[in-house]
Formats: sequence, C-alpha cells, structure tokens
Amino acid sequence: PLSAYPSPLSASLLDTLWLRLQADPFNGIATAVFVIAVLHTFVAARFTEAAHRLQARRDAAAAAAGVPPVPSVTAELLHFLGEVEVVFGLWVVPLLIAIVVARGWDTAVHYLDETVNFTEPLFVVVIMAMASTRPIVELSEVVLGRFASWGRGTPAAWWLAILTVAPILGSLITEPGAMTIAALLLGRQFYDLQPSTKLKYATLGLLFVNVSIGGTLTHFAAPPVLMVARTWQWDTPFMLAEFGWRAALAIALSTGAYYVYFRRDLRALAGRSPQPGIASPTDEATRRRYGALP
Repeated sequence: PLSAYPSPLSASLLDTLWLRLQADPFNGIATAVFVIAVLHTFVAARFTEAAHRLQARRDAAAAAAGVPPVPSVTAELLHFLGEVEVVFGLWVVPLLIAIVVARGWDTAVHYLDETVNFTEPLFVVVIMAMASTRPIVELSEVVLGRFASWGRGTPAAWWLAILTVAPILGSLITEPGAMTIAALLLGRQFYDLQPSTKLKYATLGLLFVNVSIGGTLTHFAAPPVLMVARTWQWDTPFMLAEFGWRAALAIALSTGAYYVYFRRDLRALAGRSPQPGIASPTDEATRRRYGALP
C-alpha cells in the first residue's frame, strides 16, 4: 500500500520513484511497463499504417492471382496494436505476467481483485469493438439516414444528423459506442468527400465536444457520471432535469453555429464524388471478402 512507503524529502517525481524503488525494486518493472505503454500511444498510428500497407499488398497479390482477397491475420493484429484505446489494457498483460513471475499467482489475483479496477477500460474496449461491427454500423446508418433525409440526404444533412443525433444516442449506447459509430459514419458520408482541412479539424473537435456531453441524458452512459451516480444517487430523471436538456441544447447550438460558419464548404461537398480511404462494408468487393456474397 502507498502508506507503507517513506515520504520523500522533496515533492519531485524522481525522488518519489527512487524511494519506492529502494523499498520495492519491482516498482522499476511496473514503471517501465507504464513508460512503454505511454510510448506505444505515440506510435500507434505507425502500426495502423503498417496494417494498411500489408493488407494492400495481400489484396494486390490476390488480384494478380485472380482469387478473392482475404483479410490478413497479421494486418488485423497490427491494426489492433494501432488502436489507442486498447494500449494500456494491452500492457496490463505483461505487467500481470511480471507480477506472477516475481511474486506469485496469489499476489496477481489480489492486485486485480482488491487494488485496481479495470472495469471501465475493459468495457470501453468491448463496446467500441461491438459498435464498429458491420451490423451495428449499417443499422446506425439507416437510422441516421432517416434524419439526413429531412435535408434530402446531402452531405450537409448527413453532417448535421451525425453530429447532433449520434452524440445524444450516446446516452443510450454509451459515449464510446456513439463516438465509434459517429466517426465511422463521418468517414463514409463526410471525410470521403475530401472537405477542406479547416472543416476537417473543426468537425473532429465538434464531434469530441458533442460526444463528451451527449451521454449526460442518462446516469449510466457517460463514464464521469457513472463514477458518481451511485454515490450521489443520481438517476435518469435527475440527469435529464439537471444536465440532459442543457447538453442537448448545447449540442444543437454549437452544431448550428458551425453549420452557419461552414455552410458554403458543406454545400460545395454535394457535387463531389467520394474517395474512400476505407472500403465500405456495403460495397461488393468487401462483402465478398467477408463472405456475404458468393
């Protein structure tokens, strides 16, 4: 326990770490794993790029041989390593192995059961993996397409629907799920049209803000709310009355303000042809790859 360590003479991080290394050298291993995990987050994009290059080579080789392309297991593994959300959960595995080797199985079990709580990161990994599956994405596209149809299905209408409706749905499907679905649909309905760099980054920032407050209509979807809801006895009616309607109003106002500012850029996208960077699950080649077509 932290209370068992001596207090450092100064408040510097290095002094604290040095005292804890002297008290228990295993802290050096734990710190090294943490540093590697932090460094992994900065190079995660490199794994994703490597995955795309490897899959492209496999697809080209399959096309030259006249056979249907198939997903590369190695490429999928590299893509998994490129997901920033799983980095720290992934490096928990070697940490636990080190604990078992150094202190035994019982210590590792005690550490997991009584010292730390990985419920939230594990939940985020599972919900984002489920939200990115083809059935969920296609269902979400159909639902949001109904809202976009009010604006005749233009890129601007899709942009508005995704940035307003999807964040509010986060109160039902959780914020990580809403972020995953909104990002995938924005990629297909907006970013594939190659908007201006300014609009790209503005949209990304707006998405982050809207999703971060869109889960406050209920007491179980936003991680910050979830951590205090039971202690403070917050339920869904309370969240709707105190936070939810304000969050929904803020989402509508901020998205509307962005639309007014970028309305010319958004209207200009209507005449462009999409240039997808990621194949749509509904196109014939991708569906054949995953066995949806003979």
